[in-house]
Amino acid sequence: MMRRRQNITRRRRQAVIVENITLQQAYNQFMEDKKAENLSSATLATYKIHIENFIDFTDMANFTTALVGKDIYDYWIEDLQNDQNKKDITVASYCRSVRAFLYWMIDNHYIEDDDYKVPRYQKTIKVCYTDDELRVLLKKPAHCSEVEYQSWVFINLICSTGLRLSSALALKVSDFDFTQHIVYIQKTKNNRAQVLYLSDELLTIIKKYIALFELKDDYFLFCSASGNVLNKRTIQQYVMSYNKKRGVDKTSIHLFRHTFAKNYYNKTKDIYSLSHILDHSSIATTEKYLTDLGVSLADATAYNPQLLYAENNKRKRRKRVIE
Repeated sequence: MMRRRQNITRRRRQAVIVENITLQQAYNQFMEDKKAENLSSATLATYKIHIENFIDFTDMANFTTALVGKDIYDYWIEDLQNDQNKKDITVASYCRSVRAFLYWMIDNHYIEDDDYKVPRYQKTIKVCYTDDELRVLLKKPAHCSEVEYQSWVFINLICSTGLRLSSALALKVSDFDFTQHIVYIQKTKNNRAQVLYLSDELLTIIKKYIALFELKDDYFLFCSASGNVLNKRTIQQYVMSYNKKRGVDKTSIHLFRHTFAKNYYNKTKDIYSLSHILDHSSIATTEKYLTDLGVSLADATAYNPQLLYAENNKRKRRKRVIE
């Protein structure tokens, strides 16, 4: 990505700004372009929050884009970093969004070319659910409420598939094909429907849950008593209560996705299948994802020629001695 940006930078060095429009007009065009690229609503919402923060700070919405430059960008970053309520990782997230907007304006000749960097931050290794915690959470609850049972089913699904919360909540009963052992994921971050294969154990749990809750084919899998899909905040509260009741302090739903990714790779060493399951746009994204989880991609024991061939060599030596 950096090399591509440097190449574009070199090509744009002598470019002339062909049109002067206001920063607000450029922002409106940028968002329309991103909608046309079929980006998810969550990504568009993030762009909106971050870029509008930049525009409000500069107070240049109605000024020509030609006045926007690296000095203003750096000044905005300094203001973000001085905000005690924003962590370094949050500042970096804001900068990535605004940098995408600025590079878009460069490519469209609305501003002069420059190198817009995202400030570095101290990365920490994400702590996943432990095996002991998963055993507690995945144990089927006895004599529980409907909400508790629904939470257990939800956790089983996320732990087994690594689905994002938005994808899981969008699932309908009709998306499951129990004969083929698959589920169709209709809503994804990258807007690419995908098919996931499910284990017999998980299918049994889902099938029994559908029967107990008397869910029809056109019902959302995780819905309220009135039939409406559960919103994110509601399921987050359900999971938080479920986990704490079992003595597990971790309550993050997205942490189940992290845990799935880490355990899947450690078990299979198959980053290509994992990248597909996680719906990542590239293998590089999955590599970074695993690195952030503290997973070593350079597994020294994955290929060990000594273990593979030493035994054969011993046998050959024994054979020569016998002969």
